[in-house]
Amino acid sequence: MLFRSRTMAKTGNLLIRGGTVIDPARNIHGQRDVLIRGNSFVDIMPGEDVEAEETVDATGSLVMPGLIDNHLHCFYGGTELGLVPDPSLLPMGITCAVDQGSSGIANCDSFMQTVVNGSQMRIFCTVNVSPTGIITERYPENLDPKNYSLERLRELFQRYPERLVGLKVRQGREMVGELGLSPLKAAVELGNELGCRVTVHAADAPGDVADLVSILRAGDVLCHCYHGKGSTIIDRNAKVRSEVRAARANGVIFDTADARIHHSYPVIEAALADGFFPDVISTDLTRASLFGNMVFGLPAVMSKYLSLGLSLPQVVKACTATPAGLIGMAGKLGTLAAGAFADVAIFRLTEKAFLFKNRMGESFRGSKLLIPQMTILNGKIMFRQIDFF
Repeated sequence: MLFRSRTMAKTGNLLIRGGTVIDPARNIHGQRDVLIRGNSFVDIMPGEDVEAEETVDATGSLVMPGLIDNHLHCFYGGTELGLVPDPSLLPMGITCAVDQGSSGIANCDSFMQTVVNGSQMRIFCTVNVSPTGIITERYPENLDPKNYSLERLRELFQRYPERLVGLKVRQGREMVGELGLSPLKAAVELGNELGCRVTVHAADAPGDVADLVSILRAGDVLCHCYHGKGSTIIDRNAKVRSEVRAARANGVIFDTADARIHHSYPVIEAALADGFFPDVISTDLTRASLFGNMVFGLPAVMSKYLSLGLSLPQVVKACTATPAGLIGMAGKLGTLAAGAFADVAIFRLTEKAFLFKNRMGESFRGSKLLIPQMTILNGKIMFRQIDFF
C-alpha cells in the first residue's frame, strides 16, 4: 500500500491575513498573507497551509514594512526640540527613525546612552559637525570649521558603528552667516576621512544651488529638497535645474524633510510636474511640530504626497526600502522579506479631506489620508486601533 506524505504546515506566532501588501523592495503590491515567527518574517506561498498562535484580519487594509522616518529630532532631555520616540512614533507605524544632527561630539554619548539605548524602536543618527549639535531653535549652532574635530568624530564612529550613519551640516544663511559654503566643504572632507555620507540642510543656503550640489558626492543627502527660500531646485521656467538633475545622476539623494518651513507647495508641484520625485519622504519632526497641522507626523506627510499624485508604491518605497539602504539595513529593515526583522505598519487608505499649512503662509488641501491601524515591532504588536479586529 502506498502512503501519501502529509505536508507539514508552516508555523508562526502571528499571521496577518487578507491585506494588500506593499513591499517595494520586492516589487510586491497585491493581496497576500504575512507570517511572523519570533522577530522575523517567514516566507509563505499563496494557499500554503499555515498555523499561527494569533491571526490578524487585515482585509481592506494596507500591509507594509515598518516605516522609517529618515529625518527627525528625538534627543529629548538633551535638546529643546527633541520628541520622545516610542510613544510619539510607534502609533504612527514608524518602527525606525534617524535623528539628523541633534547631537555633536560634545553630547553624542549622552544621546546614545539615554535615547538610543532606552528606546524600543530602532534609532539611528547622524552626528552634527558642530560640537554642540542643535540644542535649541532659539539660536543656531556654531558651524565654523575650525571647531570640527576629526579625531573625536572618528572615536564616536568606532564606538557606535551600528548606529551612526553619517554627518549632518546645516547650510542655511541663518546658521553659516559669513562662512558661505565652507561648513559644507569641510563636512565633506570629514566624510571622506571617515568614509561616511553627509546630509546637508539646503534651505536658504548662501549662493546658488548649483554651487551647493557640486560639492556633494554620490550617497550624500540633500534634505529639504523642496524648500522655497533662496536658490531652489526650480528655475525661472518652472523646471528642475539641470545641475540638480546632474547631481541626482551622480548619486546624490534627495529627501523632502518637509518640516514646518522647509517645503514650498509651488516648488513641490513644479518638481513633480517635471518628473522629479523624492528619493526619501521624511518629516523633520520635532516636539514643536508633532501632531500640528504643518507636519503632524510621517503618515500625514505621506498622505500629502499621495494627494499630490505620487503612487502608493512610490510613497511607501520612500519611507521604507530607500532609507533602509541609506542606514545600511537593506534586506533587514524596510521589507517584509523572509529573514528581515518583523516590523510591520498596517494602514487604511481613506478618501478624506484635510488641510495642511506651512510657516510660509501656504496651504494645501489633500484628499487621501493614511490612517494607522496597527504597528508591529520585532514581531510584537506595539499599537492597535481600538476598532481594528
